[in-house]
Amino acid sequence: MDKYLDRIVKAPPAVKFGGLAALVVLMTAANFFFVIQPLELEMESQVAAQRKLDLELAEKSEIAQNLNERRREMDVLEQKLAEALTELPENKDVEELLAQLNDIGKKAGLEIARVEPGPETVGGNDFFARIPIKMVVSGNYHEIAMFLQEVSTMRRIVNVNNIKLDGAKLKNEKVMLNSSFLATTFRFVATKPVDPKAGSKKKK
Repeated sequence: MDKYLDRIVKAPPAVKFGGLAALVVLMTAANFFFVIQPLELEMESQVAAQRKLDLELAEKSEIAQNLNERRREMDVLEQKLAEALTELPENKDVEELLAQLNDIGKKAGLEIARVEPGPETVGGNDFFARIPIKMVVSGNYHEIAMFLQEVSTMRRIVNVNNIKLDGAKLKNEKVMLNSSFLATTFRFVATKPVDPKAGSKKKK
């Protein structure tokens, strides 16, 4: 060992600096390959993993946002369906409707002489049934008009047609009229899915 040290000490400056430079290069290379490069690879791996996590987070956030929007849309649709079923109920509820018409007529000041519901009818491709109600009332023109106006603003759909006014007579200083008309309400009818097997059996 001492011999090598003596040689290094007695060596020319150029050799000394060349060896020192080689040693520095060797240490730098070793530091790069064994320390810096693994750190860079680890950092790149962590950056890639972070990007993947950010992408997954963005995708999940978008899914969550879309899910919330779909839930809001479903809530709106359910509310609209509930409102539609109020206007076009699934059940007949004729007795309740008759009570409402009778109440509206009395509040308008009419004398209700006849309320006669008829049989419901369903068209071939219709999703609703028609329920006709024949009515005969008496009152002055203003009372009849007010009754018809109130019926038109009911939540449940009620169409009034075939309105007839006759029998004008003076009663208690009012011109009384007899009015007959047809009030038609509707009921939702669930359509049944067509069974393809039934069609094939008919063909046989």
